[in-house]
Amino acid sequence: MKRRCLAAALLWLLALAAGAHAQEPLRDEQMLGVVVAANQAEIAAANLALRKTRSYSLQVYARRIVSEHAQVSQEITALTQRYGTQPQRSATSDALLKQSADDLADLGDAGTYDFDEAYLDREVVFLQKLVNTVDGYIRTARNAEVRTVLIRSRPSFIFHLDQAHRLQLTIGSPGLRR
Repeated sequence: MKRRCLAAALLWLLALAAGAHAQEPLRDEQMLGVVVAANQAEIAAANLALRKTRSYSLQVYARRIVSEHAQVSQEITALTQRYGTQPQRSATSDALLKQSADDLADLGDAGTYDFDEAYLDREVVFLQKLVNTVDGYIRTARNAEVRTVLIRSRPSFIFHLDQAHRLQLTIGSPGLRR
């Protein structure tokens, strides 16, 4: 299960990297579309975690993921409404949504005791790629407000990644409160 999730995540990373080199740079609306798709993926995975995990720490983490990623999506929606546009699909956002659906299917199949580890492994890979992607978008965004939204979102993504790393260390450790 763990290998399958990691393999799927690595395939997604390769698809994003190949797509970034194969096509011209994304427009600002497409960049926002990728971030919105990533937020949707994170919220869906966190909601699944809230249903499946028995770990109190993981429940707190998942609730925070849902709240903060929803907030980022709301900021993006407000920004695009001000400009009379919408986040747009791209090959990158489509690949991300497909990978998210595959990840959710794999996580849904995970047993109760394997779920926490599989979820956190997915989070670490996904969030690291999200941070790297946002870093690239910050450098290439044309609109200052788009860049500002990306810059303001980045610290929460990094915090979530750090928390996922920390939870990986504690999940399954004897004597620690799950």
